[in-house]
Order: sequence, then structure tokens, then C-alpha cells
Amino acid sequence: MIVIEKVSDGINIKQATDKYIACLLFFKIPVICASLLTFLGFLAVLFGSERNAHGSIITSAIGMFVTTYFICLLPFPIFWLLRMVYYNLIGGRLLNKKYSAILNVEYSKIKQKIETYQKPIIYADYSLAILQCRTTRLGWSKVMAYPNFIAFNGRDFFMTDNIGRMVKFNWDDVRQWSHGTQTGGMLYGGTPSQGINNEIANSQQRVKNAEASGFFVTIRDVNQPKWQFETSDQALQNKWMEIFRQVKDGTLKLQA
Repeated sequence: MIVIEKVSDGINIKQATDKYIACLLFFKIPVICASLLTFLGFLAVLFGSERNAHGSIITSAIGMFVTTYFICLLPFPIFWLLRMVYYNLIGGRLLNKKYSAILNVEYSKIKQKIETYQKPIIYADYSLAILQCRTTRLGWSKVMAYPNFIAFNGRDFFMTDNIGRMVKFNWDDVRQWSHGTQTGGMLYGGTPSQGINNEIANSQQRVKNAEASGFFVTIRDVNQPKWQFETSDQALQNKWMEIFRQVKDGTLKLQA
């Protein structure tokens, strides 16, 4: 019998999108800085000039704003690259350290739920890295991460999805299974400015590749037939392929 139930409310990761960061670095911050400096300069010139010169002050203010905007814009590509370096080398580890305890609690709840089916877990795999969990973006700075889990207790299989639900199914419910790792779509080379655009596109492509990689199972369920254990780890993919093969050929005997 197929059972689908909610097992996790998720972990809120405050993580801005690349689009928002680009808008912030290349538009919002330069505009705010340029507006502030132009306003201060406008006041200084306004109160220090004669009345008949006020008409030219507005023109000067516009020119000052444009000049200041581009001056403020110059260092931000460097800030963007530094952010990407930080995110790839340090940020991921800090996020995992911050959320590891919460994530362990989520996995403990899933294991306890599986144990209510009165069979001990024989095989189980899950990711302890928060950035390798199943995620759903709910806003520009709100990402919900849900446990990425797969298990087998000798009789039933258990998998989770990207909205905090777990499915329980037995071998009779399995239609087919497969695995795969997506790695394409990355951009390289070009000028320094193209390199920045490439890195923005590549960071988004990495997420898409991760979401398309893993171990996949199709079950006999009309509402949600496809389930995925999301992982780029070839060893884990091969492990679960072999588990399903052994169940099919009878090497791994199903418990009553």
C-alpha cells in the first residue's frame, strides 16, 4: 500500500537569488550612493550660489548623479566575484555548520516515523549538507530545505520530496527505476565581463544539474508517480540500482 504523509516542515534558509544580488550590486546600491552624494552636493551648491544660477544647478546635479553612479558601479563586479569565491569556498561550509543540528533532528523524525512500521531500517542514505537537500524557493530571500532521504526496511521503501512529504511503497508498487547525473550547460571563457555573466549563469546551472541528478523511482500512484533521491554521488546511485535489482531477482528476500 502506498502511503504519502507530511514528515517535515522544512528549514528556512535565507538565501538571495543571483538575480536579486545582481540587481542589488549593479543597480540598487549604486543608485542609492549616487543619489545621496548628488543630494549633498546639490545642497552645497544651492546654498552657496546666487539665485540666478539656480537653473544651471539642476543640470549640474543630473551630471553629478550620472558620474557618481558610474564611479560607484566600477568596484561592484569585483565584489560579485569575491562573493562567488566566498560562497563556493566558505559559505557552503558555514551554512552546513549552522544548520547541521536542525537537519539531524529532521532526519531523526523521519527514522522514527519509519520505525512505526515495525521493521528496522536495513539501508538508508541521506545528505547531511543543507545545500544538498531538496529545496523550494518561496521568495527572493526565502528557500525551504527539506530532508533528502531514501531507505529500505526489508519490506517497504521510503523516499522524500521537495515539499517535506515522505512516500512509503512496496515492491508491487514499483513501475521502474533509473539513475543519472546531469553535468552540462556550463559556460567558460570570454572577456572578464563575460566571465562574470558566465559565473552567474553557471551558478544557476549547477542548481539545475543537481536537481536533475539522482536515483529515480516511478510508482503506481496517480497523483505523484515519480520520486527522486537527489544526489550526484555515482556510488550512491549504483548502490540503490543494485538494491532494486537484487529485490527483483530475489537475491534480497522481502520480509513478510
